[in-house]
Amino acid sequence: MSFTDQAYLREEQYRDDANLRARLELHRRFSTSSQPWHRWVFEQLELPYQAEILEVGCGPGELWLQNLDRIPPGWRLTLADLSPGMLGAARKALDDRAEYRVADAQQLPFADEAFDAVIANHMLYHVADRPRAFAEIARVLRPGSVFYASTNGRDHLKEIKELYVRNERWEFRLEEAGEELRAVFTDVGLTLFPDSLEVTEVTPLVEFVRSIDVGRSGFEEVIRSRIETEGSFHVTKVGGLFSCRKP
Repeated sequence: MSFTDQAYLREEQYRDDANLRARLELHRRFSTSSQPWHRWVFEQLELPYQAEILEVGCGPGELWLQNLDRIPPGWRLTLADLSPGMLGAARKALDDRAEYRVADAQQLPFADEAFDAVIANHMLYHVADRPRAFAEIARVLRPGSVFYASTNGRDHLKEIKELYVRNERWEFRLEEAGEELRAVFTDVGLTLFPDSLEVTEVTPLVEFVRSIDVGRSGFEEVIRSRIETEGSFHVTKVGGLFSCRKP
């Protein structure tokens, strides 16, 4: 099933936050970075003390949950996601700290020029018609306001991808994403997040693979052997955050 198929994303892959939690947990436990991803992303947000902020594809609201101690009182958050289950998890975590809307990034149910910033955190590779989504994001942004979009590079998690049965090409990678963004936005910049994984336990990595795919035959033995012989299963990470502006 395609990772841009809305029914699959809404009803299977992201019906709730269980699959995503398996992936977040692997990164949380075995990252070599001194700073968690969501804390780092928050620090890249250059926004005024008073701001209307929309996150599309918010998932369980992890960006805000991991930064509750740093959200300025003047920020008004609107969290949108294609999956009602994901949005329910976000609401449970954040309660009245945000407003919540079930929404498709390709057809946003918001007024023109309603927001000072839009954030799309590791979700645009799930959008089938990104030019349409970018047009919608630009429409709801005020002139001169900022769009933040994070994504991964070509070699991201390459050691884990070798364990999948599925060999689908994920788009909107770091290497090509800037060109897509420049077709709609100005002042496109990219900041990279240096990180990797050194996984020392078999089960979390197995659960990660199964959150996306059934895994190749014998993939668990490959993981176990690598950890036993090398001390850890090394995983390359290539990720970053684009920032750009509505003209």
